[in-house]
Amino acid sequence: MRQMNSRVSLDKRQGFTLIELLVVIAIIAVLMSLMVGAVQKVREAANNLQSSNNLRNIGLAVTNCATQNKGKLPPGFGSFRQSLAGSGFIHLLPFLDQDTIYKDYMTYASSPGGVVLAINKTPFVKVFQANNDVSNTGSSASSSYALNSVIFGGASIQGGTIFNPSVEPFRLDKDLVNGASNSLVGIERSANCALPSPIYHRYAGNTNSPDGASGTTFLGAFITVGPVSPGGTAIPQNQIRPNSVSSDDRYLQTFSNSGFYAVMADARVINVSSNVQAIVYNAVCNVKTAPITPPGAAIFNEWDD
Repeated sequence: MRQMNSRVSLDKRQGFTLIELLVVIAIIAVLMSLMVGAVQKVREAANNLQSSNNLRNIGLAVTNCATQNKGKLPPGFGSFRQSLAGSGFIHLLPFLDQDTIYKDYMTYASSPGGVVLAINKTPFVKVFQANNDVSNTGSSASSSYALNSVIFGGASIQGGTIFNPSVEPFRLDKDLVNGASNSLVGIERSANCALPSPIYHRYAGNTNSPDGASGTTFLGAFITVGPVSPGGTAIPQNQIRPNSVSSDDRYLQTFSNSGFYAVMADARVINVSSNVQAIVYNAVCNVKTAPITPPGAAIFNEWDD
């Protein structure tokens, strides 16, 4: 009799009840949500590291270029050391282990198609691409970084006409008033901006005359960045992780909620808060001008804070 009761009891316990299934499903859902959050954080950290490394390499290319050229750096767009015209990024290619692309560019620039052909033939270069730049649509020659237009002369505003062969080369060894550690070389910058009008930032440049006709101007040929309008923060809230639809070329952007990466003239890469004040940003951009007083040199402490 006991054996029969035991057998009946076991038969009744086969399978899960509805409540048990719901509990298991809830536990699995919680674990999956935790895993997704952890994976996203790991991915963002990896992307931030990749972007930081890219800027580090660009910073080293700038210092190596200056070292090998008596302190001189290329212009925003133009010739450098008797070369044909190219953007500052083009002239840095040999110092980024991209000699082949540099030579190909100069070959195209000397052909009947000239500089326009050379610009249109520039291929993908990984060091100019940031994985966490959500505005980047994957254009082969796009760039997620910008260089300081005060250092790389020939540019005043992003998207402006910047071909200026008369620009005097910047001397990295003599023209830094506030020292290399307080002088901005480059930062992260959205590759594609829909506002105020579509602008596609390409490291070699864009042209408004595809046939290379006389009078061609180079629009956005050098992805420049420089002082911003004073007052408030340097980066508006709507320019934190903007996509290609919301990115505004009139402002700065950041690819991460934790801030943006910047490389200084000593090739040091730092993470800057997205709440950094415009007055502080302008101080590190104006590398040929002594810091304003007050607060004077102390303003740099807020940049590296």
